[in-house]
Amino acid sequence: MPEPTLSLCMIARDEAPFLKQCLQSAASHVDEIVVVDTGSSDDTLAVAEAAGAIVTPFEWVDDFAAARNVSLQTATRDWVLVLDCDEVVADRDWGRLRGAMRRNRVGGYRLTTRNYARDPHRVGFVASQGEYDEEKDYKGWFPTTKVRLFKNDDRIRFEGALHELVEASVERAGETIDDLGVPVHHYGYVEKERPTAQYAMTARNKALKMPDSVAAQYELALALRDDSQLESAEGAIARCLELLEAGTDPGPYVRPSFAYLVAGDLAGQLSRNADAKRFCAKAIEIDGACFQAMNNLGTIYLREGSLDDAERLYEQARALAPDVPAIEQNLQRVRAKRGEKAAMEDGGRLTLCMIARDEEERLPRCLESVQGLVDEIVVVDTGSTDRTVEIAESFGATLGYFEWCDNWSAARNESLKLATGDWIIWLDPDDILPREMHPRIREAMARGKGGETAYFFVLDDRGYEPVTCLQLRLFPNVPGVEFVQPVHEQLTPSLAKLGIRCEPTDISIIHTGYTTPEVVRAKQEKYHGIMERWLETHPDDYIVRSHVAQTYYVWGDLDKSIENYERIIEDSACNEDHNLIIETTARLFLGRCLMRKGENRKALEHLLRAQTLDDQYAMTNLTLGECYSRLGDHERALETLEKAETFEEQVTFSAVDPIALRYSIRFSRGQILEALDRLDAAVYAYEAAAEINPKRSGALGALSNVLRKLGKREPAVAALDRALEIDPDNAKHVFNRGTYYLEEGRDEDARSAFDRARDLDPAMHEPYLNLGFLARRAGLADEAEANYRKAATFEAAAFEAHSNLGHLMIDQSRFQDAAEAFDASRAIRPGMLDIDLGLCAARCGMQDTEVASELLPTILASVYDGGLGNGLPEGVTRETLAQLLAESGRMLIEKNLVPCARLAYLAAYLSDPSAVHYGLQLAEIYTVTGQTWLAVEVYESLIQTFPTEPELFRKLGASYSAMGATESAQMCARQVQTLESASAGMSG
Repeated sequence: MPEPTLSLCMIARDEAPFLKQCLQSAASHVDEIVVVDTGSSDDTLAVAEAAGAIVTPFEWVDDFAAARNVSLQTATRDWVLVLDCDEVVADRDWGRLRGAMRRNRVGGYRLTTRNYARDPHRVGFVASQGEYDEEKDYKGWFPTTKVRLFKNDDRIRFEGALHELVEASVERAGETIDDLGVPVHHYGYVEKERPTAQYAMTARNKALKMPDSVAAQYELALALRDDSQLESAEGAIARCLELLEAGTDPGPYVRPSFAYLVAGDLAGQLSRNADAKRFCAKAIEIDGACFQAMNNLGTIYLREGSLDDAERLYEQARALAPDVPAIEQNLQRVRAKRGEKAAMEDGGRLTLCMIARDEEERLPRCLESVQGLVDEIVVVDTGSTDRTVEIAESFGATLGYFEWCDNWSAARNESLKLATGDWIIWLDPDDILPREMHPRIREAMARGKGGETAYFFVLDDRGYEPVTCLQLRLFPNVPGVEFVQPVHEQLTPSLAKLGIRCEPTDISIIHTGYTTPEVVRAKQEKYHGIMERWLETHPDDYIVRSHVAQTYYVWGDLDKSIENYERIIEDSACNEDHNLIIETTARLFLGRCLMRKGENRKALEHLLRAQTLDDQYAMTNLTLGECYSRLGDHERALETLEKAETFEEQVTFSAVDPIALRYSIRFSRGQILEALDRLDAAVYAYEAAAEINPKRSGALGALSNVLRKLGKREPAVAALDRALEIDPDNAKHVFNRGTYYLEEGRDEDARSAFDRARDLDPAMHEPYLNLGFLARRAGLADEAEANYRKAATFEAAAFEAHSNLGHLMIDQSRFQDAAEAFDASRAIRPGMLDIDLGLCAARCGMQDTEVASELLPTILASVYDGGLGNGLPEGVTRETLAQLLAESGRMLIEKNLVPCARLAYLAAYLSDPSAVHYGLQLAEIYTVTGQTWLAVEVYESLIQTFPTEPELFRKLGASYSAMGATESAQMCARQVQTLESASAGMSG
C-alpha cells in the first residue's frame, strides 16, 4: 500500500512572523501546503509562497468555516491537517501523525491543543512539565480539543462561523472519530494581540444563528469575557446554563462543569460573590474532580476571611491536581493570612492609600497583592474613563475623587485624608507587594508601635530599566504627615519636622510600570515639564531641582545638568539643611557630567567631596575610580574600585541598576589592569563582568582584545563571537571580527565586515582605513583613495589616512597629490622617516629639486642616526641628490627598513632617471616586496631610455612570467635573442 499523503490547510491574515514559524516546522513533514489568505497587508503571501504553498485569496465574510472550506477544496492529498498560523506540531510527533494515517481505521482524529497562557486561573489550566521544548518558558496551558486530522473527502467540511468544526460532517459521511495523543502547541494567547472584538462579533453572529446551541452560547460567553464585555458574557453563559438544565445535548466539547465554572468566574469579576459561590458549588456537584471550581471557591472564601473553608477547598483541589502551582500558592496565602492575623493584633490597623487614573489593566493585580494584609483600601481617582473605579469598589475600597492639577503630592495628600488606619502604606497601580513581605510589614508595624518610626522599602523596578532604590512607603497615620513636591513626591520632610525617625528595611515592592524605552521617555518628559514649571515659582526647591538636573543628565544635556547641579551646591539651602543625600548626589553627577565633557581634573574635585560626604556609596567610588584612571593614576583607581565593590550590594536612595553597577566595577577594573599591562588580571576582570551581565557585550569585546594581545587567538575569536551573538549590530565588534578575517587572508569577509561596521557607525574611522588598505591591495586605486580621503576627515585618523593616501598617490605617479598628502601628515606628526622620504620622492617626481634637497638633512639624520645631517653643501645638484638618496636606500636595506629603502631608491631614480642602476635597484625591491607590476613599469621606463640593453628585456620578461603574462614574457625573450644576435653580428 502506498504511503498516504498529507495536505496542511491553513487560513491567514497578516500573520507573517507566526506563519513563517509554523511552516518552517511543518514543511518537511507534509506533502502539500494550502494557505487561504483573507486579506493580508503584510508579508504573509511572500512567506507562504517562499514555503512552496498553494495560496488562494478569499474575501473575509466573518465566517471561519467558509474560509477553511476553501482550503479543503484546494487540497489534493489523501489526508488533511488543519493548523492556525500561531500553532506548531513538535518535530517528534509527526511520525505519530503519519502512523495514524497509515492505520486508516477512522475518518478523523481529535487532537488536543495546548493553549499556552500566563494566567494560571484559566479554566482547565495545566502546569508545564518540561515535556516539550515547545513549552518555552510559559507557566502552563489550558486545553481545547477538536478534530484536526481527517481524510480528504468532499463530504467533510467545516461548520460554524466561529470555533468551526468538522465533527458533524465526518459522522454524516459514515466515518468514525478517534483520539490521537499528539498535542498542537498554540501561542496566540501569549505572543500576539488577539482581535478579541472580532472574535466576540463572530461569536455573537454564530449564537444568533444557533440560539439553542449550548456550544454556541458557551463560546460566546468566553469571547465576550475575553473582550471585557462582562455583563454581556454573563447573559450568554446564563443562556448556556438554561439550555443545559433543559436537557439540551452540550455536544462533544462543552463540559457542563466548566460552563458553571465560567459562570462563577464572571460573577466573581462582577463582585457577586454569592452567585460565584453557588456556580462553583454546582460545578463541583456535577464533577467531583473539578479542581478548578474547588480552587476558585476557595479563593472567594479567602477574600471573605473564611480561612478554614478556603483551606479545606484548596486541600481538596491539590489532592486532585498536585502539579498546579496556583493551588499551592493559594494554600500558602491562607497560611500567611493566619500569621498576619496574629501579627495584626500587635501593630494596629493598616490602610493602603493609592491614586489612580485609567488603571483597569494593572489595578486588580496590585490590589490582589495586598489581600490579607491591609485593613482598609483608599483609592483616589483622578479622572478615570475606564473601569478603574468599578474595580476599586469590587475590592471594597473607600473612594475619593481629585481633579488633576499636575501635582502628585496634592493627590496623594487627598488619599491620606480618607485613611482611618493606625498605619499607612502607599502603592501605585503598577506596584506589586510580594505575599512573603506581608508578615514582615506587620512585624515592622509592631516594632514601630507608638508612631515614632517610618520605614523605607526597597523598590525593585523590573521594567525596561531594572533598578533598585529605597522609598519611604510605610508610616504612622498622624497629623502633619504629608507629601511635598509636585513630582517624585516626598514624605521625609514632614516626618523630619514631626521627629519621626525613618529606618531602612529589606522589605521589597515590585514595580512594573517602566515597560519600554518609549514609556520611560514619555514619563520623563511629562514629569520634567511639571518640575520646570514648579521651579519657576519655587526656585529654591533644591529637591525638585535635583530631579530636573538628573533628567538633563539622562538626556545628555550636560550643560543644563551642570547648571542645575552647580546651583544646588552653590546657591541653595541644601548645605544649610544638612541634606547630605541631595548634596552627595549633586556632587557625584556634577562630576560625571564634567567627565563626559573631558574635564576630568575639575570632576575630581567634586567626586572627592561626594566621597567625603558618603564614602560607602558604591556609585561614587566607581565614578571616582574611573576619574583616577582617566587622569593616569591607575593604582589609586584600583583601590577606589575595590571600595566600590565592597559596598556594591548596598541599596541607597538613588535609583541604581545593581547588575549594571557590579558589571561596571569589574569592567572598569579590567580597563585599568589592561592599561597597566597586567593582562592576565584584566582577563579575570572582564570574564567576571561578562558573567555578571550576560546581556552586555562590552566586556566580551574587551576580553577578546586582551586575549589577542596575549597571543591566544582562538579564545579571543570565541569571546568576540559571543559578543556578536549578544550585540550583532555593535560596530566595534563587527570591525574587530573583520580584522581577524584580514589576518586569515579572507579579504571578502573582511571587506563585508568593514562595510557593515562603517554602515552601523559612520562616525567610526577605522573601517575607512582598512577598506582603503583592502582596495589598494586589490588594485582598486579609486576606491582606496575615496576611503583614505574619508578617513582623513576624522582627526583621530588623519595622520594615518594622509600617509596611506600619499603612498597610494606615489604608486600612481600622482606626485602633486602625494606631496599634498605627505605635507598634511608632516604637519600632524613631524620627524617620521617614511613620510619625509615619501615627500622627497614626490618632490623629485615633480622635478622640484630645491624642496627635495631641503628634506635631505632630516632624512640623512634619521638614516645615519644623527650623522651627515648638517654637513651638506648648498645648491645640491640632481645627481648629488640622487646619489645621497641611493646611498640612504642601501643603508636602510642593511637596517631591514625595506619600505623606507624603496622610497629612497624611488626618489633617487626620479631625481636622475638616466642612472640605470637606481632604476634596477628600485625594480628589484618592487619584485621582492610583491609589487611586480611596479617593477614592470620601471623596466619599461628604462627600456625607453636604453632600448638596446638585452638585460633590461630579460628582467622585464621575468617580471611578466611572475605575473602570469606568458605572451608578454615570450615577446621579451625574443627581443633578448634579437638584441644578442645583433650584438654578436657586430662583434663578428
